[in-house]
Amino acid sequence: MARTSTAGRTLAEHAYLELRERIIDMRLEPGEALDEDALMKELGVGRTPMREAVKRLESDRMLTVYPRRGTIVSDVNIKDLRAISDARRVLESFAARRAAEQVTDEDRVMLRACLDDLARDGATSNIDAMDLDERIHRAIYSIMRNSYVEATLIQYFSLSQRMWNFVLAGLAPISSNVREHAELLTAIVDGDPARASALAEQHVTHFEDVVRGALMR
Repeated sequence: MARTSTAGRTLAEHAYLELRERIIDMRLEPGEALDEDALMKELGVGRTPMREAVKRLESDRMLTVYPRRGTIVSDVNIKDLRAISDARRVLESFAARRAAEQVTDEDRVMLRACLDDLARDGATSNIDAMDLDERIHRAIYSIMRNSYVEATLIQYFSLSQRMWNFVLAGLAPISSNVREHAELLTAIVDGDPARASALAEQHVTHFEDVVRGALMR
């Protein structure tokens, strides 16, 4: 039986989620060697849970394991940006279309709450803007009601978040990028699949353009 942490997660899941968050927010930087022994002590996990977490993060393309050399936090580069964005254009477009096709009155309440947050311009910093961006995307994924596609979307969204964080210090305020969601959310609330799909694709392309410009400076 898998051992569990105090939070009720398995120790492997605990290690995975903690390391994943640190990679996304740049506490573990691209190219950095993973000190597994130190992290095991800090996270309160043993060798087996740590290796399981590393294996999952390697599958997520956040870590690169080199035999006899160790484990390195994966790089951030333009080639990966294009591949991730290509995948997200397809998946985000599908999710938005499906959400618009089956949105319920209860879903509309949740989406209108997101619209209220956008209207209040509550994103006072780039970090706030990213938090709101994630909340909006997660809401759309849940309304889509396809757990298989949702899991894949979350993986690619996390890789995109990591790219945002990598270039964030050099970016102007990104609240305008997040406000692009207002039209998308409205299209879903209105039950307009074609418009929702097109707007989701445009949003991913805009993200790619902004990050590409920052990476090429």
